[in-house]
Amino acid sequence: MHLSRFVMWRIAAVSIVILVCALSLALWQARFNIAREEHGAVEVARLFDQLAALESAPADAIASHLDVLRQISSSGNLRHLRLRLQDSGGRDLLAQPRTTSSLLQRGYAWLLPPDYDGAPPTPPQWTLQRADGRHYHVTLLLDPASERNESLTDIAGLLGVLLGYSALMLLAIGIALHLALRPMRDILHAIDEYGHSHYDFRLPPMRLVELHSIAQALTRMAHALAHGQKVRQRLDLQMRTMQEDERGRLARELHDEFGQRLTAMRANAAWLVRSAAAYPDLQNVAKALANHCEHVQLATRDLLHRLRSHGAPGDDEPLPLQQLLTELVDSWRERPDQHTSFSLQVTVDDGALSVDVALAVYRLTQEALTNVARHANATTVSIRLKPLAGGRLEWSVRDNGTGVADAEYAFQQGSGITGMRERVWALHGDIDMLVADPDDPGRPGMYLRARLPLALAAAAPL
Repeated sequence: MHLSRFVMWRIAAVSIVILVCALSLALWQARFNIAREEHGAVEVARLFDQLAALESAPADAIASHLDVLRQISSSGNLRHLRLRLQDSGGRDLLAQPRTTSSLLQRGYAWLLPPDYDGAPPTPPQWTLQRADGRHYHVTLLLDPASERNESLTDIAGLLGVLLGYSALMLLAIGIALHLALRPMRDILHAIDEYGHSHYDFRLPPMRLVELHSIAQALTRMAHALAHGQKVRQRLDLQMRTMQEDERGRLARELHDEFGQRLTAMRANAAWLVRSAAAYPDLQNVAKALANHCEHVQLATRDLLHRLRSHGAPGDDEPLPLQQLLTELVDSWRERPDQHTSFSLQVTVDDGALSVDVALAVYRLTQEALTNVARHANATTVSIRLKPLAGGRLEWSVRDNGTGVADAEYAFQQGSGITGMRERVWALHGDIDMLVADPDDPGRPGMYLRARLPLALAAAAPL
């Protein structure tokens, strides 16, 4: 069903209900008005009957007829008329009812003054002549206030009906739109899920055509984004594999070319030192050359160690991650002027990790230790690797250094941190940088944590 038809059907249904209620109210009002007119006509008939009786009744019944006339006059049921009865001396025999007008009634009377076409009508008057010589003057006065009050009541009732109709119509439109747009909460939830890269979320079928089309479009978009993310992750993983291959090639060239030549240069420098014993100046230059060769060779070895994290295992051979991490941590401990305490805890078997995941963990640890040395000014660093349920592992690095104020800002600004996030993302993992340790919130420093799969599933061809 289309949204417009859905809303219109519900508005039409509510309108029919409101019209039925309004018609019922109008019928009740008409019945009330008819009953009031009939009662007024009966009262007018009683009035003339009592006036006729007053004219012909015995003298001892005059008082009773006057009481009935006073009752009729004070009842207010004469419908736009007022009775005035005077004796022969001009004294009023009937007390006129006191009427109080509200501010609204007075304002309405001011807006609608009596329209007599120039002159007010002369009220009907006649005289009742009794046989005993008494006579009474009867006057029927017009009462325009009564008709104005009735019209004001009718207008107020009509206005009330219109206001009620408008309020109920707005309420009906609001309810119809609420029911029609209630599935939008699911759509917004789906958009939020897709914004957090949860592309496996699916929307239920929608009753309305427009919302169903939006849901289908979002589902297709989620499929496309999920496929694009898998392709990007696969390409990123391939790119990092190529990087590791390039690192290995550079390491082999450095080892084969620079290593052998530096060894030969150090041997030649040692021979020069021995041969120049009789020439102190020449021997000093030879010693300095030998020292330079030694420093270059040590720097080359360190570069080789960073470029090549392992030897050359076969495709099916696991990477000796625990040994490599131990050697990496030991290399940081042995650096000169080192005052940082390192601890390493690995509770995952090397055979449980694929080569890609193990190499990623090694590179993450390398980058994390480099960042700690450059920026943290920490005295203790703890590296831990442990298995999790569901075939995943947790890698974490804690330090007690200066930390960061905004973890997300650090991810956006630091190229090394950004590379760590991209490496973890390519392996279908997630990484967090916390400004406080969840196990010890009061501890200073930074807590870097990543969750990765133990092994990657075989990727389909692009």
